[in-house]
Amino acid sequence: MKLPVIEVSGSNYEIGFSHGQQAKKQIDVTVETYKNMFYEFSKIEWERAQKIALTFEEDIKAFNPDYIEEIHGIADGSGYKYEEILALNVRSELVFQGSHITSDGCTSVVVTGDRGVGGKTFLGQNWDWKVKMLEGIILLKIKKEGKADIATLTEAGIVGKIGCNANGVGVCFNALSVDEAPSGVPIHLVLREILEQPNLLEAMSVVTANKVGCPANVLIASKYGEALDFEIEVEDFEALYPIDGIMTHTNHYVNPRLPRVGHKDTASPKFPDTFIRRGRAEKIIRSVQGEIGMEDIKKVFCSHQDPSCAICHHEEHNGPSGGEIGTVASILMDLEAGKLYITAGVPCENEYVEYSVS
Repeated sequence: MKLPVIEVSGSNYEIGFSHGQQAKKQIDVTVETYKNMFYEFSKIEWERAQKIALTFEEDIKAFNPDYIEEIHGIADGSGYKYEEILALNVRSELVFQGSHITSDGCTSVVVTGDRGVGGKTFLGQNWDWKVKMLEGIILLKIKKEGKADIATLTEAGIVGKIGCNANGVGVCFNALSVDEAPSGVPIHLVLREILEQPNLLEAMSVVTANKVGCPANVLIASKYGEALDFEIEVEDFEALYPIDGIMTHTNHYVNPRLPRVGHKDTASPKFPDTFIRRGRAEKIIRSVQGEIGMEDIKKVFCSHQDPSCAICHHEEHNGPSGGEIGTVASILMDLEAGKLYITAGVPCENEYVEYSVS
């Protein structure tokens, strides 16, 4: 199944308006999904969610006011209120305010130029979330004057998520969770800003120079064969460098310094499969002799070694009412070629369809 490809260009407002207009059907799904989730997971009614989202507005303006214009554009193009679209873009900060934690489960892999076939860097992940979001995901392709073209797999109505740009910078995202109130720049705007950058150094600086709104793991890589993984706590971060050209990550902190003293990881005790998924990913990818290609990485993403802890996560009813969780999409990027290979649904049953950044 091919994803809806939404091509947008112009000013940030024009980009947003076109996004909202073209993806109205998918935005309807995103809004309905998060209306339910905010209440199910955080006991936050939709009206209150919009009010909480507005408390992040000043942080967004200080970070990059262009995104406020883009969110206004999405709202106008789709017929929703600005506050509703803002709430979508603050969705991680809202979902993880609640006592019911769910895993925005992801398994990410990067193979750098040291090990990639032909010296290439490959970056990708499985994204596990509400299976309902299969009807709400899009590939958003952005052309903006003075910036490299961007292709990002995102939830319709949200300005960006996982993807890469024409300069060969790519990013993946894993949710983390700590007993600390969200504050700062919403993570999905941070991900989009990373994709706006011309090189790896400036992409990394987006994380290091800003307070990110919620705990997260952000894996950034470059076509030139380097990568760095950032484990983020609201007030701090640590960086992990690939070992022997390989890095994997799931939904727990690997660096022993985080969470900081006085705080605790609130996700991994409830979702210990994160440890198995990372261990399994490490075992599969490090067992490859010689150069590693995309087919080797696909074996990681299709793994069902133990179905209860599978990387390829088939739908299960393990959340509150309507809380069906599974692998919504699998994405693999060739950063040198500017190609993205994406499945809609579990990768063991769906074809990786090729898309280009430009």
